[in-house]
Amino acid sequence: MLSDFTKNISRDYGVLNEQTGFAVRGTFLINPEGVLQQYSVHPTSVGRDLDAILRDVSAVSVGKPCPVNWKPGAATL
Repeated sequence: MLSDFTKNISRDYGVLNEQTGFAVRGTFLINPEGVLQQYSVHPTSVGRDLDAILRDVSAVSVGKPCPVNWKPGAATL
């Protein structure tokens, strides 16, 4: 998580409303090679779930398809 006082990151990732200068909530998972693996964008009225974000990080790290309701350590597809 980070703060974006210059709004450059918000602008680059397409979550900045240029008219209002306000960014919606975006979560971006980027691998060590700099490749975007997963993203989600939510309006400010929808909170983010840290457990869900950590699950996504784990699932992306596994490198195999993960079924619905998958949990870290469980079988993949």
